[in-house]
Amino acid sequence: MRINSKLGVQHAAFDGKDAGEGLAIFFSQEATALSRYRFLVKAETDQGNLQVGSFYSSPPQATSPNGQLTRMLASAVCPGARSWTVDVSCADAEITPETADIVLVSSKCCTAPVGVTRVAERYIAHADTAIGGTIVITVPPGRTVKSFSALASGGVDGSVVLNGLTTIIVPAGFSSNAEPGAPFIGVKQMTFNDVVFFIEYLESA
Repeated sequence: MRINSKLGVQHAAFDGKDAGEGLAIFFSQEATALSRYRFLVKAETDQGNLQVGSFYSSPPQATSPNGQLTRMLASAVCPGARSWTVDVSCADAEITPETADIVLVSSKCCTAPVGVTRVAERYIAHADTAIGGTIVITVPPGRTVKSFSALASGGVDGSVVLNGLTTIIVPAGFSSNAEPGAPFIGVKQMTFNDVVFFIEYLESA
């Protein structure tokens, strides 16, 4: 099914005799694509149409070297599922006009974890220094913060601020480390003050 980044929420479906408890979600983008998408996965069961989970995708050029243009993004498992629907929408604040393709494949037998799981995630890292100043890092949709660390090596206390809400004080000469390992719900920015920092990310396949 062809997806257009400018068309809002679009619905892909897998129904029929081959539909089962497992679902694989494949996605294709152009090499120049910039768009990140949100996928809301639902399963039709005897109890109705139920939301199984959601995830975000990253474009191929989110990492270097680039990722594959056509790839499996995620798998989903829901006991009792008879059919599947996936709502796809562009997650960018400023939408670039683009098209992409989504393909759903279902099976009556699947051993993946129950729920929705991204597969073949890509690793990137970023290190910088904000000693004597401030650096703001934007975390776009589809980019998961695997871990981050901050060292106040400039002789004064430093800090890490998550989206202007949660402040982590880093005493002078000490470091602070965290391993979220999941998307920061609602956190779009990380602000580093008077620290040397290192961030590990995971992008989608």
